[in-house]
Amino acid sequence: MSKELLTRLRFKRDMHKKWERGEITKEEFKRIANSCREKVHKAKAQNELRLARDIKNNKKGFFAYIGRKRKKKEAIGPLRGEDGVMATGDREKAELLNAFFASVFSQKESHLQPQQHEMDKGLGEIQPQIGKQVVQEHLAALNEFKSPGPDQLHPRVLKELADVISEPLAIIFESSWRTGEVPEDWRRANVIPIFKKGKKNDPNNYHPVSLTSIPGKILEKIIKEVVCKHLETNAVIVNSQHGFTKNKSCQTNLISFFDRVMSWVDTGNAVDVAYLDFSKAFDNGPHNLLANKLVKCGLDKTTVRWICNWLSKRTQRVLTNASSSSWKEVTSGVPQGSVLGPVLFNIFINDLDEGLEGTIIKFADDTKLGGIANTPEERSRIQNDLDRLERWSETKKMKFNRDKCKILHFGRKNGMPRYRMGDAWLDSSTCEKDLGVLVDNKFNMSQQCDAAAKKANGILACINRGITSRSREVMLPLYSALVRPHLEYCVQFWAPQLKGDVDKLESIQRRATKMIKGLENKPYEERLKELGMFSLQKRRLRGDMIAMYKYVKGGHREEGASLFSAALQTRTRNNGFKLQERRFHLNIRKNFLTVRAVQQWNSLPRTVVEAPSLEAFKQRLDGHLSGVL
Repeated sequence: MSKELLTRLRFKRDMHKKWERGEITKEEFKRIANSCREKVHKAKAQNELRLARDIKNNKKGFFAYIGRKRKKKEAIGPLRGEDGVMATGDREKAELLNAFFASVFSQKESHLQPQQHEMDKGLGEIQPQIGKQVVQEHLAALNEFKSPGPDQLHPRVLKELADVISEPLAIIFESSWRTGEVPEDWRRANVIPIFKKGKKNDPNNYHPVSLTSIPGKILEKIIKEVVCKHLETNAVIVNSQHGFTKNKSCQTNLISFFDRVMSWVDTGNAVDVAYLDFSKAFDNGPHNLLANKLVKCGLDKTTVRWICNWLSKRTQRVLTNASSSSWKEVTSGVPQGSVLGPVLFNIFINDLDEGLEGTIIKFADDTKLGGIANTPEERSRIQNDLDRLERWSETKKMKFNRDKCKILHFGRKNGMPRYRMGDAWLDSSTCEKDLGVLVDNKFNMSQQCDAAAKKANGILACINRGITSRSREVMLPLYSALVRPHLEYCVQFWAPQLKGDVDKLESIQRRATKMIKGLENKPYEERLKELGMFSLQKRRLRGDMIAMYKYVKGGHREEGASLFSAALQTRTRNNGFKLQERRFHLNIRKNFLTVRAVQQWNSLPRTVVEAPSLEAFKQRLDGHLSGVL
């Protein structure tokens, strides 16, 4: 708001009063109001353009402005306690939530440290690099917009004082590592309750996220690097784990598992997939069992001692608005929001696969178990695996939420058998959300396309209503950051198969590009060319080729070895990395990445495929696709 505009708005208010008194006509006031509205509109557009042009230096400012245009998140409303009484005050709600979060912890064990005979099995000491330079680099990399922990040491202050405090912090970190003593502040957490879904007055529908000490997190990062290097070098974490693991993701999880499922279905088999859900998985793992597992996976005594002390005598409190609850002890699990937590959870759940005959795959605690189910014997094997998993959960005190465990049946001749966990029968389902993707028993992906299109259209409508500027400098970053990701999340797995679904997704980008000033009346292809963009269909082809490069030559080579096989080289004029094309019977198999993308990969020029790095491959691929219709 400039001074001139503020003066104009005051003048408009004065003229409104005069109109009410009858001193000026309605037409005169309308003319003044319209002039004022135009100036406000122009000022908003200029401000949005200024924020967009400065997006490289102030990304937070640009998206914070956009965020204010969207619906505000409601504060936590009244909560119903176990006695049915509603808690309305902030302090009461914080106490109620903290009591609920603490109620799911396992019983506290008297001895957290592993038994001595287990400790003697550990390897020699693994020394993390804790020096002034290392600490200074971590401080410089802090995100200054993150929230501080209970010690109120703000990341911006730590970042600006990195030169001064890096040496004393390095001394503190080294001493903590050597002695195993962990400061109390590093074992405290402010818990922010995040609403999931369901009834907002039910504490069970809130997810706890811990805000911990920033200096403590830096030492966690240093120790995590050492632990992860050891786990990777010694191949400790099983291949079925795709969560918080290098070179693996939600997409690799889905492709790896369903490639096998679809190959079974394609050959006429009935296939049953069990979706398993742990109840409060990150909160339940007993600390003493985790300590023994740390030793068994080969970590040294010093590392195990530090982690055990970091886990012991932890406390947390819940924050709601300006109020906080009292402190409660954390007796099990790993803090959600910590740096070490996900790695420790992977170690805890690592032996879940032992003794299973079916195909199991995990993303942290999200677990799927699948197998062929043509005969009673094959269905019995799946049931035996579920029984083994149930026994594992009882031993490790990690309960399954049986109400959320579902069975998905694939195959035309599937008899829809029933399975149980413990004494509870599992419900069958026709569609399940798997790592954010809707998977149905027909596997045509139409439901996922509908869901992605609905979400993207809603956000695009919000941009249309709330953003004044139609400049490409404003609209392109908004579309790229807020709309298109919903159309492309794991799309290499769920790529649309039906023409109607392809057109439905493409229409969203058509609409978005048409909103840009100066392009309204141009054909879609011209708009894309002028904006330097690909159609969504071509972007999916590009994504397929990037995924193939990762499987054949990049970070996913280990996964790729089981998904693809090299073709026999009969000519010298090919790209040197040709793959064997698979046969198929059904369209669902034909449209799966590991089948549909092989032909396009084989047709790529040698110069593209033999790129020395992923970045070089992307550049050469873009050049190649620019000439492809």
